[in-house]
Amino acid sequence: MILHIDGSINQYYIQTLCMMLFPGVKFAEGEAETEASTSAYVTLQPVTTISGDEGVFASVILSHEGARAQADTEMAYSPMYTHEKTAKIAVGKCFFDAGEKLFSYRPVWGILTGVRPAKLASDYLKKGLTPEQTRAVLHEEMLVNPKKAALATDVAVFEKQLSDTVTPDTCSLYISIPFCPTRCAYCSFVSYTTPKLLSLIPDYLRKLCDDIDRTFRIIRESGKRVVTVYIGGGTPTTLNETQLEILLSKIAENIDPSALWEFTLEAGRPDTITPGKFAIAKKYGVTRVSINPQTLNDEILASIGRRHTVADFMHAYEIARESGIPHINTDLIAGLPEESFISFSKSVDEIIKLRPDNITVHTFCVKKAASILREGTDVYSRTGGETGKSVEYSHVSVANAGYLPYYLYRQKNTVGNFENVGFCLPGAEGLYNILMMEELHSVFAVGASAVTKLVSADRSYIERIFSPKYPYEYLEKDAKTTAGKEAAEQIHLFFDKYHHTQS
Repeated sequence: MILHIDGSINQYYIQTLCMMLFPGVKFAEGEAETEASTSAYVTLQPVTTISGDEGVFASVILSHEGARAQADTEMAYSPMYTHEKTAKIAVGKCFFDAGEKLFSYRPVWGILTGVRPAKLASDYLKKGLTPEQTRAVLHEEMLVNPKKAALATDVAVFEKQLSDTVTPDTCSLYISIPFCPTRCAYCSFVSYTTPKLLSLIPDYLRKLCDDIDRTFRIIRESGKRVVTVYIGGGTPTTLNETQLEILLSKIAENIDPSALWEFTLEAGRPDTITPGKFAIAKKYGVTRVSINPQTLNDEILASIGRRHTVADFMHAYEIARESGIPHINTDLIAGLPEESFISFSKSVDEIIKLRPDNITVHTFCVKKAASILREGTDVYSRTGGETGKSVEYSHVSVANAGYLPYYLYRQKNTVGNFENVGFCLPGAEGLYNILMMEELHSVFAVGASAVTKLVSADRSYIERIFSPKYPYEYLEKDAKTTAGKEAAEQIHLFFDKYHHTQS
């Protein structure tokens, strides 16, 4: 796709808007333009509006396969937004209008491009808007579908209850286990599946345990206390029972698990779950596990590279219930290739019958590294086909069953531009998910591809520390620079710099 930008506006923002209308599009400089080219001409300039106020003029011309559409708008500056934000809204509205002319399509999330729509709703609430006013602003100014505006606002109200209890001395710990038994066709996470790469686990685990010790020491030196631990992946239950006990016992050496608000172990692949592993998890204080069928359709499971069956999931779920671990999450994915609305709705109904504490409904999303793209499958969809109907059915069904939306995020190149939502029974929300996604406090992270996110006490400053991406890079990296001296210095400098926010 060719971009022509005239004016001071962030190019990445323009690309993100384009991706809503042209899913899977690639941007190449110097591409020869023809009548069939896909292109966007964006113009932005300061003006004095008709009313005499200072503001911006924005214009967008979209071309695709010989068709062309244009939209223009003027927008005055207001105390509600910065000048930069005003410019983004004006350009976004032009994209929305031009896209509707070109495709007769209205993105359900309007001109919002960010990962955290609930965070924007939270910002409006903090400015003194009521929930009703927040929903109205999202709909009228950001062009968000009324149901999605209500969803974002409801999640923001829910999250505010937790936000009010988070003190500056709290933090969370994320531990990365980037290994899986097989790789799903849609997966973009860094995970290792071949026997040769899985053989790295013993060495990886030894280094990880050393880094867990170092990280807990840094946390204590920083005056923080860990309130949630999340072991993610990959699939952490790829570890065998002995390895899992080594990991969990190392955590228990550094913190009393009973003092945690929440202790999560992802066990997403049913084919990795055994009674022994869950007995070990219960022994060391795990309070939440995630078992993810994605769909309860065996044919779809096989087509996306999941090695388990529906029966395997049901058996794994029963193991989890019998283990006595208090909370269970299950994930479903709406819009998987070849799955119909009828098939997906049956999965929703069956999961609700199991009555897990959390039900997370994702929308199918494919990243550039996913193997499904190499198979020549056309997985990108602007409107999403039956996906919107599937998402709507899941939201209504779980709400009718007594579940509340507590967690919301979006991804680029999601089928139909839909969202991912976590639902919970009252009092059973996944706390780490809220704390991490809404950046309510610092999250320390260890392991390959893990990202430490430092958040100042007033939540106005954020700094990230990236671990090596791949397990072999993580193993090769000098221990002194991984959750060691360099990271410790960076962390201490951050909290020293923003010490005035600690009051």
